[in-house]
Amino acid sequence: MKKQKTINYWQFVLLAHLSALLAFAIVRGVQIAYSSVSLKDNTPFLEYLKCFGRGVVYDNHCSLLALVPVTLVLGIQSIIGKENKIVSKVGFWITAVFYFVEFAICCANIVYVKYQLANINFEAVKALGQGTEVLGMMTSGTYIVAFILSTVFCVGFVYLLWLLFKKFVKDGEQTRLFSIIIFIVLALLMAIGIRGRSKPKEKHIKKFQKFIGNPLNTSFAEYSDQMLLNLSAMNDFFFVEKSQAQTKKGKFKYMSNNKAEKIALRYQNYPHEADANSIKQKNHVILVLMEGMSAKVMKTFGYPKVITPFLDSIYAKSLSYCNFYSAGVITQKGMCATFSSAPTFAHFHSMEKAPRKRTVISTAYRHEGYTTQFFVPHAPTFDNVFGFFTANPFEYQYCLDDYPAKYQSFSWGAPDDYLFKFAFRKTDSLIASGVDKTLSVVYGCSNHPPYNIPDEYHKKGFSDEEAAVYYADAQLKMFYNLVRNTEWGKNALFVFVADHGRHYVSNMLASNHIPLIINHPEIQPRVDSTLGVQYDVLPTMLALTGVDYKDYRGYGIDLARSKRDTVFFGYGEKYALKTKDKLYFYSPESKYSEIWIETPEGFKNVGSKDAAFERYMKANLQYGCKFATSY
Repeated sequence: MKKQKTINYWQFVLLAHLSALLAFAIVRGVQIAYSSVSLKDNTPFLEYLKCFGRGVVYDNHCSLLALVPVTLVLGIQSIIGKENKIVSKVGFWITAVFYFVEFAICCANIVYVKYQLANINFEAVKALGQGTEVLGMMTSGTYIVAFILSTVFCVGFVYLLWLLFKKFVKDGEQTRLFSIIIFIVLALLMAIGIRGRSKPKEKHIKKFQKFIGNPLNTSFAEYSDQMLLNLSAMNDFFFVEKSQAQTKKGKFKYMSNNKAEKIALRYQNYPHEADANSIKQKNHVILVLMEGMSAKVMKTFGYPKVITPFLDSIYAKSLSYCNFYSAGVITQKGMCATFSSAPTFAHFHSMEKAPRKRTVISTAYRHEGYTTQFFVPHAPTFDNVFGFFTANPFEYQYCLDDYPAKYQSFSWGAPDDYLFKFAFRKTDSLIASGVDKTLSVVYGCSNHPPYNIPDEYHKKGFSDEEAAVYYADAQLKMFYNLVRNTEWGKNALFVFVADHGRHYVSNMLASNHIPLIINHPEIQPRVDSTLGVQYDVLPTMLALTGVDYKDYRGYGIDLARSKRDTVFFGYGEKYALKTKDKLYFYSPESKYSEIWIETPEGFKNVGSKDAAFERYMKANLQYGCKFATSY
């Protein structure tokens, strides 16, 4: 057969792929090393090898996916025997951009896993474009070093690809048949690698199961009791890709909608009238949302150092809930659940749209004649925090635009000491003007890295994280005392709740277990062990403040008068059901489940199947998601 002019390119594809696998392995090694202080000392070496082994399967998928454009362009040109240099370079640069994005996400995930104890998902990637705060965080303090190194790494890999492209993609001669065979072999190998390999279960391809198995999914990374290794085994671009697919899917469907609603709401028995024992002096209500204030940082819950002296003190003097959990593990999830009494889900931004069909805290209290105000330290666009209240606005909304210009350069805007004093002055002025009932919502953010903490808070032998918690606690005390020392503040209702917890590998629930503290002179102090979650805050507040809000539409219950034996909340990309003694985790994408019990030595995995748990979980996923998207 006659030879023709062609392009020799298969060496480039092979070397680019091998280089990418090595680069992904380096990132995974750095991620494990960075988080190694949180790993147990007795983690077997075999566990690390399994982590890398499972990671190679995901890396193989991501690398081959990136190589599709350049392989397609070069392969077709090789078959037809004509090369267009511009078309070849376009194919290369599309592949290069793919690789750059993949490695950028994987590098960012090194820090993300350490702080969030979860992989970056599609919604987290979208958040990069929602405000300058995220970019400011990435380029502030010690994070700038990681940002620079990651950028150099990503650019360096693209440069290596360019060198390989120039060296191995060149003119040659071979038969058309040989070009076709090379292209078909590469295409088949890439298709198999992109599909991945897992246990075969697909009935419609039963005869081929032995050879092709199932598409790769996230459950393949769930091999160890050490959560950090499971997270590290996952290629984070693959995780973003899968979470994007769920975003497009939108909702869950396991049973009829009526059946899902009936099962999910069996404990949602909120009485829609005022509590007969509600507080009589109900003039002013103050809801404080505390950034990242896990119950696990409080001495009350066993933290070895005293870094929350105020919260520990007021916890004992208030109606406090010791089994209370956040609806998710990031701020927009916690805010949404607290403000609109709705569950949250990982595959969509909970505050992206303004709710009209759900009860929102601003509307509920304005309906009762309260003057409402809201204070955030950063820009109003971050997490769409002001946009969320478009249909149900606070009468007064304050953000970074209202504070001194010097705070514009701070990653998270106004620090807590300024923010809380500002909120106090505005509230005091409002009441002095003749307003007799106010609702003030204040969100303090100084407990979020990168920290801007005065030096004096580092002088007690605290880590940066502990110093930030100690500083935030001190500002809460300052604000509380300012209010209580006024005539109008003596009978104000204080509600302290975190947006989410902090993430400790040694305690699986630290990212969700948070304090709920309700303080008022008329409320008898007690520690209540009732299971609760953030979407219970609003109905509990309404009942305690004597609001007869018959039009309430929420997912929560009044914790003071109602009880449930199970709570449902998000745990990264998984979802959890918590009882008094058990945890049930479920991943909708992979249908992977786990059952854990808490022992004196920590959490212990006791199985993966429980029909009752699974039924209740699926009902909450289906009906809860439908409710949460009822904008």
